[in-house]
Amino acid sequence: MPLRLLKLGERAQLLALGLVTLSGLALGSACAGKKFTAQPGSSESGNGSGGANAGGDGTGEAGASGSAEGGSSGASAGENGGDGASAGSAGKPPVACDCRAGEYCQDGTVNCRKCADFSRLEFGTAQKLNTLAQTPQNAERFARPAGNVGSQLFYVSGAPDKAKILYAAAPMSGVGVPVTLLTQVESGPLLVNGYTDQNLFFDRLQAGGRKLMMASWSAPAIVMNEAFVPEPINASGVDDYSIAISPGTGHVYWMSTRSGKPELFWLPTSMSPPPDPAVLDLKIKAGKNECPRSGDDATPWVNTAGSVLFFRNPSVNDNCQANDAGATDLFAAPLNSDGTVKAAATALSSLNVTGGASRETDPSLSPDSCTIYFATDNGSGDFDLYKAQRK
Repeated sequence: MPLRLLKLGERAQLLALGLVTLSGLALGSACAGKKFTAQPGSSESGNGSGGANAGGDGTGEAGASGSAEGGSSGASAGENGGDGASAGSAGKPPVACDCRAGEYCQDGTVNCRKCADFSRLEFGTAQKLNTLAQTPQNAERFARPAGNVGSQLFYVSGAPDKAKILYAAAPMSGVGVPVTLLTQVESGPLLVNGYTDQNLFFDRLQAGGRKLMMASWSAPAIVMNEAFVPEPINASGVDDYSIAISPGTGHVYWMSTRSGKPELFWLPTSMSPPPDPAVLDLKIKAGKNECPRSGDDATPWVNTAGSVLFFRNPSVNDNCQANDAGATDLFAAPLNSDGTVKAAATALSSLNVTGGASRETDPSLSPDSCTIYFATDNGSGDFDLYKAQRK
C-alpha cells in the first residue's frame, strides 16, 4: 500500500497524521500486542521536535533580502566528520543585516536567509547554558524545545543511572524542575505540539531495559496519563529509546536493539496498519567516501516538516575509521517526503571539535529553526548544554 503523503499547506491532512491519542492506546504493558496506528488530533500541529515548519526538502531558498550564494543540495557542512573546529567568520569584516523574524544574516554578507532553509547549515560560536550546568556528576544533555515559541526547554540532568527530565521555563535564569517522579531514570524528552492527548515522549529505564513512554504535559505541570508507546515501536525483550517525530509527515525515528545491535529505525505511521519498522539507510560524508551510520545512540531529531534529520555519529576520518577515541560529531541529512534519506549526511563542522575525544551530541533546533541546542563534554566526560545561532 502506498504512503499517504502530506501537502504541508493542507491543515486537515496535517491533523489527520497525528501520531497517537490517548483514546487509541491502553495504559500498561509496552508490548500488549496493540498495533501502533495514526489517530487524528483536534488542534493545529505545531513544532514536532522543536523545529519550525521547514521549507521544501533543502531547496536552497534565499531569505527575504536574497542571497548571493545559491543553496547547495542537502545540508551543508564540512566534508570530514572528524575535521572542523569552530569555523568563525574566516576573517570576513563585520556587517549588519536588517533581517526579519525567522531569518538570519549570512556570515560576511548583508543577505538575510530563512532559518527554515536547511540547504546551508553554518553556526556561530557556541554559548554554554551556564545556569543549567551543575556538578560533574550531574551531566546535562538532551536540550529540547518545550513550546512553539520562546526559549523554554526540556533537558536531562544527572549521572546515567540517575538521569532525570527537567523543565526550564527560563533557561537563562536558573535550573529546571523535574517533570516526573524522582525515582525514575529517563532520557530523550520530546514535546510534539499539536497532539491532543499524549504530547511528551521520552524513554525510561525498565526492569527489562529501556522503553519509550508518552504522557500528557502542559507547562509547568507534572506529566499525566503515562503510557508505553505501543507496538511496533516498542518491542518485547529489546531496548527502544531516543525517539524523533515529524508530525507534518507522520514519520517516526528511534533507536532499537531489535536487530541484535543498536540501529536507527524508522516508521511511516500514515499507513494503516503501519508496516514493520525498518533500519534507516543513513550514511555520512567523509572526504570522498560515504560511511554507514554507527554508534550505540544516534540521538536523532527531525523537524516538523520532516525535511531534515539531525543526529550524532562517531567521528571518522576520510577512510571511515574512528577519529579520537570515543569522539562523536553532529551531522544533518536531508530527507525525502516519504521519510527516506535523500543524500549522505554532512558534519556540522562549525560546531564539531577536533581532538581531545570531544563528544558533541543531542542536536535539536529552536521553534524558529534559527538556534541549535546540543550537548558536549569537550573531552572532559562532563556534558554541558550549549546553543549557537545560524550564521
